[in-house]
Order: sequence, then C-alpha cells, then structure tokens
Amino acid sequence: MKLSVNKLNHEQRTLDDLWATGIKARANWVCAICGDDNRVAAHHIIPRECKEFRYCADNGIVLCVSHHKFSRIISAHCNPLAFFMWLARYRPELLEKAEQRTREMLKANGIQV
Repeated sequence: MKLSVNKLNHEQRTLDDLWATGIKARANWVCAICGDDNRVAAHHIIPRECKEFRYCADNGIVLCVSHHKFSRIISAHCNPLAFFMWLARYRPELLEKAEQRTREMLKANGIQV
C-alpha cells in the first residue's frame, strides 16, 4: 500500500512541477507585479486544494518570492486583499475566470452568491 501512496505523491509532484514550469515559461519567468526574474514562483489564484482547477493554465500567475509570500504591502499570501485588488486592475481576465469558477463551485454546493 505504501508504494502506491509514494507513486501518487511522485506523480502529483511531477504534475505540479509541469504546471508551474508552464505558467512561468508563459510569463517569461518574471514577476507579474514588479518584473523581477529572481526566484519566481507560480501562484494558484484559486488555491490548489480545489482539485478541479489545480492544473488549469489560467489559474496561475508568476510572482517573485516577495509578492508571493512576504510583502506586507502586496502579497498573494501575506496580503491577499491587496493582491486581488491588483489582479482586478492589471489582470482582470484572470480574476474574472477565478470568480466565474468560484461561483460555479459554490452553486454546485448549494450556495448562491
């Protein structure tokens, strides 16, 4: 049994890496917010825990380490409200797609918005 769990984890890590590489390559390996090309990461707009959207190409954006996790001013993890406000202004197509998917997910679970 443990072998299959390890295989699943390895396969999922491989898919995660492929997704992240595709997102970064599409953005020329630069942060969407500041243009930094040092230590960039692919960030899921709808969290990756939502399995049905985990590997969608339009559910990702490239962020430098600061804008991904550490900046108190604008960071997808440390200050998500500021990040979503930035997304609304500069990448509205990504935000609209995330909103549409989230509404569909909520509706499927009996929650009207």
